[in-house]
Amino acid sequence: MNQTSSTEKVLPTPKIGRMGYNPANFAYHMGTGPWVPGYMVYYAISYFDSRTDRESPLSVWWGPKTDPKSLYGGFGLIRIPVDRTGQATARRIWRRFGGEPPRLIHEISDNVTTKYQDDVL
Repeated sequence: MNQTSSTEKVLPTPKIGRMGYNPANFAYHMGTGPWVPGYMVYYAISYFDSRTDRESPLSVWWGPKTDPKSLYGGFGLIRIPVDRTGQATARRIWRRFGGEPPRLIHEISDNVTTKYQDDVL
């Protein structure tokens, strides 16, 4: 765990209540990599400050989600939260499938972008 000095503010925990997905944006056909029939996927977000190497606690997990048509995997996430305190220089996207450990799949290298296409196998 990263240490912070008494003068550094603690990064807030992201709130994902508005996060969603674009139902037209999936990256893979069912059966590609981890995207198998019946998958259940969860996502979490953390804020990261590269200047101080600090990371916030993970948000609550968003999900479980699956493709309602059972055809695709790899969600196009939308409304990814930004750090309103302005401390974060990046956001990290974590993913886990039911019964598996969390995995860091992407780092958005700004505090502005609110979309991400999960195309990680």
